Amino acid sequence: MADQHSGSLPPELGGLQAQSLKKILNNTISTIESNKSQIFEIYETARSEVESSRKLLADLKEQARQTIERVDELAKKEQQEKQKLVKVSSNFQDYSEEKVRESYEAVKNVQVSLGVEREKEANLRAQRDKLEVRLRNLQTMLAQAEHLALAVGSVLSYLSTQVNGVIWKIEAVQKEKFIGARIIKAQEEERYRISREMHDGPAQDLANLIFQASIAEKLVDYDPDEAKRTLQELRQQMRDCLGSVREVIFDMRPMALDDLGLVAALNQLIGRMASRGILAIDFSVDGTVYELPKHVEIAIFRIVQEALNNIKHHAETEAARVRLLFSPVAVSVLIEDNGKGFDPEARAEVTDEEDGEPAAEDAAGVHHHFGLMGMRERAKIIGAELAITSAVGEGTRVHLRVPNRESQQNTKDVKVVNTPNKKGRGK
Repeated sequence: MADQHSGSLPPELGGLQAQSLKKILNNTISTIESNKSQIFEIYETARSEVESSRKLLADLKEQARQTIERVDELAKKEQQEKQKLVKVSSNFQDYSEEKVRESYEAVKNVQVSLGVEREKEANLRAQRDKLEVRLRNLQTMLAQAEHLALAVGSVLSYLSTQVNGVIWKIEAVQKEKFIGARIIKAQEEERYRISREMHDGPAQDLANLIFQASIAEKLVDYDPDEAKRTLQELRQQMRDCLGSVREVIFDMRPMALDDLGLVAALNQLIGRMASRGILAIDFSVDGTVYELPKHVEIAIFRIVQEALNNIKHHAETEAARVRLLFSPVAVSVLIEDNGKGFDPEARAEVTDEEDGEPAAEDAAGVHHHFGLMGMRERAKIIGAELAITSAVGEGTRVHLRVPNRESQQNTKDVKVVNTPNKKGRGK
């Protein structure tokens, strides 16, 4: 059954032309974009309502606390005035009529005030309970809106980036459905990872900084020394927060890649892995270093990064070697390790023949397989040659060759940005 339509379009799509399919997909993307904006508006509105409700709830709780204190005070005062009235009534012959009337009036006034405050307390409690229910409902709606926005964003991202692939590779839909699902999952996992890192790191740190700053602000007038100590702690916390943000930024895109180029970015990546005790990497650069188009440098960086991640997760070794060779006609990159290696042919068959689902016994190999696929895809995009050789027990060797097309067209356009034979170690 799986092979019946391998050479032709599925029956339900046989009459559709490429332009018609593209129009349908573009309309779908446009509709999702419109709904995505509405979902984000709902999310932002819910978030604002949650913040406002929290502040209002805090104010109501404070008013209720103050009202309860006044009720307690008035209750005590009522008892005192009643005792005075009993005393005056028991010995009315010793007090003037005006004094007796004043005692009655005092008790009456206190009781009236007490009744007003008790009614106010009851109203505040009712408002508080109602607001707490509303806040819980808003928080539920906020969570649902956030989840829906992420889901819609994921679908939109997939459609936007894969629309041409859907048109030109429609004959391979059944074969590629598993790969598409893995791509979506990888995108979601990356977004979730970044979201969690920002939430658990910088976001929590910033919330704590705001709280500490409020404390310091209140301490300035009452305890300047303590306020100074708090500000000193804030400074260190801000440094830590900045470090966390820089870690996230580097994982997403290292600034050195834009500012200093490929060699500096790789040196920084290798240094970070070494400083964390992940890998000891022998890094060397040979030849006259020159700039490549930015998208080419990004692709090379990501291929090296993925290769090192594969070594970290799968090679079961603590050492690796990275070598860059700049020649007038090409840039060659070599990444190798002496780890456990793998069988490339077995890796190429990580899906079952019938339904394209991953083999259950080789889940780790599936992740490795998709890492290799991503490396090959990046190399293909920049017109590079990628060769991966490995054998069980003999380590892995990744060789990337990137043609210097600008040099081939006009060698005078090459800009030298570094000295030859620069070597460094990421140990």
